[in-house]
Amino acid sequence: MDANTLLNKRPSEVSVEVLDPEHYHVLVKAIRNILSTELAELSIAQLIDGLPLMIWVFEGRGCLLGKGHPMLEHENLCEGAIEQARLFRDTFDPAILQFSSKVMQAYQDSGIGSREFKMRLVELTAVAVHNVAVLLYQKQPKLHSQEEIDATVSWTMPPRWIADDGLKPRWEEDIEPHPTLFYHVNYLDHDRYTHGLADVAGYWAEDRIFGGVVLFDRGESAYECNDIYFHSGRVKGTFRIWKLLDSQFDGLVSFLMSDDVTPRPPISFPILASRDNGHRHDPWDAIALHNIYRDPWERKFPDTKPEEWRNVRSIGDYPELRDAFNEITNYKPEEPFNVTLDYDKNGLPIVSKRVRVSELSDDDMSQASSGKRRKIEDEFRKTPPPHSPPLLDSPPPLGSPPPLSSPPRLHSPESLELLSSVDENPRETLLPQTSTQSPVATSPRSSRPPNSPNSPKQAKVSLPESISHHAEHVPGNLDIGSKEIVTEPVSVDSDCPENIKESRFTTGGTRSEE
Repeated sequence: MDANTLLNKRPSEVSVEVLDPEHYHVLVKAIRNILSTELAELSIAQLIDGLPLMIWVFEGRGCLLGKGHPMLEHENLCEGAIEQARLFRDTFDPAILQFSSKVMQAYQDSGIGSREFKMRLVELTAVAVHNVAVLLYQKQPKLHSQEEIDATVSWTMPPRWIADDGLKPRWEEDIEPHPTLFYHVNYLDHDRYTHGLADVAGYWAEDRIFGGVVLFDRGESAYECNDIYFHSGRVKGTFRIWKLLDSQFDGLVSFLMSDDVTPRPPISFPILASRDNGHRHDPWDAIALHNIYRDPWERKFPDTKPEEWRNVRSIGDYPELRDAFNEITNYKPEEPFNVTLDYDKNGLPIVSKRVRVSELSDDDMSQASSGKRRKIEDEFRKTPPPHSPPLLDSPPPLGSPPPLSSPPRLHSPESLELLSSVDENPRETLLPQTSTQSPVATSPRSSRPPNSPNSPKQAKVSLPESISHHAEHVPGNLDIGSKEIVTEPVSVDSDCPENIKESRFTTGGTRSEE
């Protein structure tokens, strides 16, 4: 049954006097007990005053009080408000209240002490608090004048630039105020309520006294009373609709049915959600999907769920996130794995996970038919990739040996000093006596002129293997026709052996003596 059909089928209302004596006395006692609480006394006093306390407005969600609002000065109630509230409570007659005939019939048919009886008792008590607030909101005169009340309710902050908290200045338009200051932010559809704004104040009173607007799981028939939920309007409470724990429900029923209200009741008011109240629903889901409400006309809701304006979900609203965080934090793998630390040739650590192929599960190894077995084995047998050769003009890697110096080249401008030691298998070259070329390999001590009395003797010199090897490939004084390499004379000290003769080295490997 849709909401429009239910709106057009509002049941008739009856007084508590239609009940049998046993059910009547239990309900009247429950109404008196709830009105005797301190929160009920303050709520009644504010309705008599005409304006709520500033702190109570700030405690509710949807507060629009800004700088300069007249409500900021309403920190205390007018004189005589508390006294009138107590007088009203003591002289109040529940017989003047009207209740739904369907709910009264369900309460009458339930057995005393049954779960159905308790559910209906809480429902009727919540409706009684709501109706009391309706009567007080409509009662005139108030302690504040009606002109003062209207000016306070309709006050709006003019449009202005806002530049605070280090943010970029922004232009803020005036915000339309709520139609009354006695409101629950989710129950402002006064145009569909029987008593208009007075019903808005009734939902406010439920929230302030019980801890939330009292709702029920109506089931498929829309008239059942399966479970009890609260819809809290406090800014420090959850915005979601939450189910009462069995202990909370039992404590509430025990308080309502108690003969004498003790200083320490079985439950304290208001009843607020804690992390133990994990059964919750978003407001749209509750009424649109789960039939959780007290009256189907109490809240308007679109056909589709609106997008969330919150970009962060808190544990206070979604306590199931705490369990998810704990599972992630306390996660431990079923099979531990070993991590070995190796070092490459540059001394840098290599972290790799090594798992034996034999330790793979049968499920992993059963992938052979699809060609995945080889891939699994290759993944675990991978070795660190070889280091790529350094780029040109890049510094040598850390720990590499110094680069080799360039081999000596014949006919280079640098002088070559002959070593005194000779290799075991030297290769000999012929040093001609004269040459027109500039000397390439000369001794630093051969500065004397060639025709002097002490002119150096021509010597046959054995060059080391490294030098003679390069001499074969240097195109110095190379005769292409004879394939001979001609070297320049070298001065030799007098202590050289006498049998040094002039030699000629050819590329063919033969030697001739003159």
